[in-house]
Amino acid sequence: MNRINLNKLYYFFIVAKEGSIKAASKKLNLTQPTISTQIHQLEDDLGFQLFDRKHRKLNITTKGRLILKKADKIFELTDELNSTIPTISKNKRTKFRVGAIQSLSNSFIFDFSLKLWRDSSVSVSVTQGSFADLKEKMDNDKIDIILTDGPYKNKTKYKSVSLGRAKVVAVGNNSIRIKKSDFPLALTSHNYLAFSNQGRLQDDIEYFFHRKKIAPEVIGSVDDVTLMKVITEKSNCFCILPYKAVKESIQQKKVKLLGEIKEIQAGLWAVIPSHSANNVFIKKLLKDYFIRKK
Repeated sequence: MNRINLNKLYYFFIVAKEGSIKAASKKLNLTQPTISTQIHQLEDDLGFQLFDRKHRKLNITTKGRLILKKADKIFELTDELNSTIPTISKNKRTKFRVGAIQSLSNSFIFDFSLKLWRDSSVSVSVTQGSFADLKEKMDNDKIDIILTDGPYKNKTKYKSVSLGRAKVVAVGNNSIRIKKSDFPLALTSHNYLAFSNQGRLQDDIEYFFHRKKIAPEVIGSVDDVTLMKVITEKSNCFCILPYKAVKESIQQKKVKLLGEIKEIQAGLWAVIPSHSANNVFIKKLLKDYFIRKK
C-alpha cells in the first residue's frame, strides 16, 4: 500500500464530517471535482472504498468509518502539535474567535473566555449577534465557537455543550411598585420592553406570559442587553433578563429587582462545528471553565 497522503485524508475527513462533497467544497474553498478526484485517489491508495455512492448520495462504508476514527485522532494530534510550536514572532498570536448572542451577559462571556484573555499566545475576538448570523459566520469559518442559550438541533455538523443554567429575573424602573405577593401577575399592568431577536429565552418568556395570563403593554423591543438596561432605567417599564446581566445595575440601584421568575431558567450553551470538536483551544477552554465552576 502506498504511503497515505495527509491532504487527501483531510479532504475525506471534511467530506465525512460535512456529509457531502458540495458542503466540503464550500468549507475547503475547492471545486467539487477536485475533492472527488482526491478521495478516489485515496481509495486507490488504500485499496478499498470509503463511500458507497448511490443516487448521488455518499454513505460512508464500515472501513470508511474506521479510517474516519483514525483521522479524528490524527488531526487532534495535529492541533495539539500546532499549539505547542513556539511562535516565530513574539507579537504573533493564534486567533480565536468567539460568537455570543445578545441576551448573554458580558460578565458571562468574559468569565467563560477568561483563560484565553490571560494566554499570551492567543488573540481573542468577540462578536455578538443573532444566532442565525453567528452560525452563518461559523459556517464560513469566521467564528470558532458560539455561546448561546440553547443547543443546536443539527447534531451531525455541530456539537452542543451545556455550560449550566442561570436564573432569570424581572427588573424595572425604580418608580415601579409591585408587592412581592402580587408578583408576577402584577406585571400585566406595566409597560414591558422585549427582545427583538427571537431566541430561546424570549420564547420561554412569551410562553410564561401566555400560561400565567400576564399581558403587559409591550412598548418596544431591542436586541442589546446594555441598551435594554438603559431604557429600563430611564423609562417607566420593566424587562426580563438573566440575573447576571443586571446584577451590577441592581446593586447600583439603577434598576429595581421586581422578582425572580423561577419557572424560567436561561440555558448556557457552547456550539462548535463537529470537525472542530477536538480543537485544542476549545478543549482547554471548556475544561478550564468547568474546573472553575465546580
